[in-house]
Amino acid sequence: MNINFSDIKNIFPEDQWDVGYLTATQLLKCAHKPIKWKFYNCGSDFTNDIHFFGLKNCIVLIRSSEIPGDYRHYEDAIEIMDKSSLGEWIMIYTNYKEAALQAGLGVRAKNSLIYTYRFGFDAKICVLGFDHEITNTPTNTRVNKKLWNRCIGCWDCAINCPVKAIHNDGDKMEENWIDSGKCDDFLGLSDHPTIPSIKKFWHKNVHPELSKKEVNKLKTWNIAKKKYGTYGLPFDKNGYTFDTSHGIKKDNKTIPIHYCRECTSQPRCSKWKGHYPYPKKGA
Repeated sequence: MNINFSDIKNIFPEDQWDVGYLTATQLLKCAHKPIKWKFYNCGSDFTNDIHFFGLKNCIVLIRSSEIPGDYRHYEDAIEIMDKSSLGEWIMIYTNYKEAALQAGLGVRAKNSLIYTYRFGFDAKICVLGFDHEITNTPTNTRVNKKLWNRCIGCWDCAINCPVKAIHNDGDKMEENWIDSGKCDDFLGLSDHPTIPSIKKFWHKNVHPELSKKEVNKLKTWNIAKKKYGTYGLPFDKNGYTFDTSHGIKKDNKTIPIHYCRECTSQPRCSKWKGHYPYPKKGA
């Protein structure tokens, strides 16, 4: 049974999803790249398999998402596919950034993140694999191995990163990298006077009874995990909970937590035409 690519694309609402295509060869290229720890869907890590036996092709799904930490796109994609009659498929765990690049759905910026053509930086990515042949696939994949020209000669994200986590030795994509440890500690546990962090929100709304002195000691996730356990900050009071798929919830509803996104939130970088997801001052 062959599957027409347009039939797949049509079941994903265009205002919420962008859909791309990967050959088995392109998937193998993604599998040769390292991946982040992915606990969002099933609570555990997954291997970036270099074989993916029997899979002839894949689709790449990019979902519009303006709420940081909200990973419902996995469940939403599964629900849409389960309601379809498009044959057998499986969720693929691989390097999603590389998959988006290989499918031509976006470009890599100097902050190491993928700027998607449809939704900018505010997007989430997943990949589905099919045993059946997908036909009438896109012929213009827009793949661009070089940095998009909006990044060439521009260093706004690196200059404005408050923790100096973005390091670039040149305009070649492979020379760009981000110190994720510095980034994660800052966006989560920063005491910056104007840039919000998860810790500021947590202290104000979830555990306001804790002293500022005690909270200020939480400067890295390793320190927070030693004190509070696996996820670092316990969202367990005043109606708040932490859900590995949906992020932070208040009274069972997913809510945005404002934190540092200086590398993606512009007009610091006028060329990306983004927007701040939080007030410039205060948490």
